[in-house]
Amino acid sequence: MISRRRFTLSLSAFALSPLSAAVQAASRKPAVSLRPPLAREELITDTLWGKAIADPYRWMEQKPDSAEFITYLQAQSTFARQKLDKLPGRRTIEASLQRYSAATTDVQLRQVTSTQLIFARRAPGQQVPKVYARPHAGGVERLLIDPEAGKKTDAQAEAPKRVTGVLMSPDNKHLAYTIDSGGDEIRELHVLSLESGKDQLITKLNGLPTSWLADSSGLFYSRLREGAVKGKVDFSFDTASWLHRIDKDPAQDSLALRWNDGPVMGQTEREMPLVLTNVASDWALGAIYSNGEWPAYGMVTRVAELAVGKPKWTAVFDRDDIAVHAVTAGDDVYVLAKGKSERGEVFKVSARDPDKSKREVVVPQGEHVIDSLSLAKDGLYIHELRGQVGALRRYSFATGKVEDVKLPVTGAVWEVKCDPAVEGAWFGMDDLTWSARTMHTGTDLLARDTGLTPKAPYSTASFLTTRQDAWARDGTGVPIEILHKDNTKLNGKNPLLIIAYGAYGIVLDPGFQGAMLAFLEQGGVIVYAHVRGGGEKGENWHIAGQKANKPNTWRDAIDVAETLIKAGWTSRGKIALWGTSAGGIMVGRAITERPELFAVAIGDVGVFNTLRFELTSNGPGNDEEFGTVKKEDEFHALLEMDSFHHIRPEIHYPACLFITGANDPRVEPWQVAKMAARLQKNDDTKRPVLMRVDYESGHSATTKKSGIAKNLDIFAFILAYTHG
Repeated sequence: MISRRRFTLSLSAFALSPLSAAVQAASRKPAVSLRPPLAREELITDTLWGKAIADPYRWMEQKPDSAEFITYLQAQSTFARQKLDKLPGRRTIEASLQRYSAATTDVQLRQVTSTQLIFARRAPGQQVPKVYARPHAGGVERLLIDPEAGKKTDAQAEAPKRVTGVLMSPDNKHLAYTIDSGGDEIRELHVLSLESGKDQLITKLNGLPTSWLADSSGLFYSRLREGAVKGKVDFSFDTASWLHRIDKDPAQDSLALRWNDGPVMGQTEREMPLVLTNVASDWALGAIYSNGEWPAYGMVTRVAELAVGKPKWTAVFDRDDIAVHAVTAGDDVYVLAKGKSERGEVFKVSARDPDKSKREVVVPQGEHVIDSLSLAKDGLYIHELRGQVGALRRYSFATGKVEDVKLPVTGAVWEVKCDPAVEGAWFGMDDLTWSARTMHTGTDLLARDTGLTPKAPYSTASFLTTRQDAWARDGTGVPIEILHKDNTKLNGKNPLLIIAYGAYGIVLDPGFQGAMLAFLEQGGVIVYAHVRGGGEKGENWHIAGQKANKPNTWRDAIDVAETLIKAGWTSRGKIALWGTSAGGIMVGRAITERPELFAVAIGDVGVFNTLRFELTSNGPGNDEEFGTVKKEDEFHALLEMDSFHHIRPEIHYPACLFITGANDPRVEPWQVAKMAARLQKNDDTKRPVLMRVDYESGHSATTKKSGIAKNLDIFAFILAYTHG
C-alpha cells in the first residue's frame, strides 16, 4: 500500500534513494536556467497485450539511483527553488503559517498501558516529537525518548531522526521503539529498559514490535530477511516474526511465524506475518497482513506453545472475510470484517473451535461504517463513521449490549486506545475548525477531556465548515467538506483548493490542521472531497474506485469542481487540485482528462506511472488495489489510470507543482520525475511545471520546519496561479 492511515501495522517493501548521495548532490549548485532542465530521452518500447508502450524516461528507474538521476533531481530542485522563492505574498503566508502551525503543540496518544498513557508531543520550537509517559489520572510525566538527544551541533549534515513506533511491556518496565532517519522508514528496533537505562538494538532490518508476552519476558516483532536488497522488487519478501527474550543477545532470537507456517490459506511470501498477544488471553493470533495493511489471514495457537517453538496453528479467518481488525479475549477471537457486510460487522469465534458455522455476530452491520475496534477490560470500543464525523460505541462483555459513548462535541474521533486490563478508552477528537483534544471515557460512557493536549493559542471562531454532497455524473452523491471563513461570498471569485485521495478503502480524515487556516486567511477555500475508492461509505465505495472502476475516483473530483462552480464558490481559472501518494492517480488523471478545468495541480509524492509501479519495492501487493500488467483486463485498467501515458503534446495543462522526498521508500522519486519531465516538454511559461525535492524527508515531512516550508511553497504557488 502506498498511503496508510494505520501505518503502525505496515512493513511494506521499501526502496531508498541513498541519503548520502542526495546530500552530496545537494551541496553542488549547478547553474540556474531560466527554463526547467529538460530530461534526457532514451526511448524504450514495450509491447503489452498487443499494445506498444513507449517510455523515454525509463533510465530514471535504475536502482540504486544513478549519478545522472541524482544530478537531474538537484537541477530540478534548484530550478524549482528559484521560482518558488520569487512567488508573491510569501512573507504574509509564512507569517500566517507560523501563527497557526508553528505555535501549536501536537500530541499523539501512542499506547494505553495498565497504569500509564504513552504519548508523543511536539511543542512549539521543537522539530520532531518526543515520547513521554504519565499516569492515567495525570500527574508527573516522564520523558522516555528524545530523538534529537545527542544531535550533532556542527555543520556536518545529519538526517533528522524520528520515533515511528512504541510498545510498552505489560509490567511498564521495558519500552520497545523504532526510529528512522531522514524519513527513510527503515526502522531500527530498540528495547529500552526503564529501570537500568539500558538501550538494546534488536534489529536494523526494518523492525516492527507487535506484542509482548504477558509476563514481559519477551517481545514479538517482525523484520526483513537477512540479505534483503533495497530497491529490489522482492525486498520485503519472506518477512518473518521473531521472539526476543529480554536481556538476551538478539542473535539468539527465535523464529515465531513465517508466511507459510500453519494452515495453507493462500498466503504468499510477499505478505507480512505478525504475532499479536495480550494479557486478556492465553491465545496468540497469527495475522498474515496483506502488504502491511489488513489481516488477510488469521490463525491461533496457545501462547505457551508458541513461546517454546511448538505452535499448533488453527485458521480462524481468511481473505474472503475482509478482516479489518482482530483481537483475542479469553478463548474468543473478535473480528471486524467487511466480507459479508460492506459497512462492517463484528463476529466472535471460539479459538478452541473456530468452525465458520459456529461464528456469532455480536455487532451486526448498521447504518454507519465501522472503522476500527479496540479491546478494553469492559468490552470492545468501536469507532464508527457517521457521515463525515465520528462516533464511539462500546460492545459490553457483561451485557452484550452496544451503546454510544456520549461525546461532548461533534467531530472526528481517532486513535482509540485501550488496555485489556483497564476499563474505558482514550481517544482523540477534533474537527476541521477546532484543534485536537485527548478524551477519556470510563464505564459510564461519558467522554471527558483529559487535558493532555493543550488548546490552540488562537481563536478559530471565524472559520466554518459546510458539509454537503456533490453530485457525480452518474447520480452518485459524493460527500464534501468545505472549509472557509465566515465572510466568504459565493461570487465565483475565491481561489479554491480541492483535496482528494480515493484508494485502499482509506477514509480521508484530515481533522484539524492549523496550516490550512493560513490558506483561508489569504481568501482561499479548501474542499475535502471523499471520492470513490476510499472507505467513507463502506467496502462498496472502495470497490467503486478500484481497478477498472478507478475512473470514478478522478471523475468524482472533476464533478466536485463543477458542482462548486455552479454554486458560486469559485470559477474556472481559480481551482487547484491536490493529491498525495495514491491520490497522485486522482490529480494526474483529472488534469489530463480536463486540463482546462483546473488552474493548478499539486502532485505530492504521487503515483503517476501505474504501469510500472508493481515493479518497485513497494509494488508487490498493490495489484490487489490497482491491478497487474500480467492480466489483460487489469493491464488496460492500469493504462487508463496512468497519468504519465496520458500527457499529450501541445496541450495547455495547469501550472503543476510536483513534490518528492529524496528518501521516499513508498513512491520512489522517479514516479514524480517522469511525470514532471514529460509535462515540462510542453514548455508553457505561463503555466510552469516545477519539481520540488526535499532532501531531508521521505514520503512525508520529517520535521516541523520542513512541513511549514512545504505548505508555504504549495500555498504561494496556488495563490499565484489561481488569479483567474
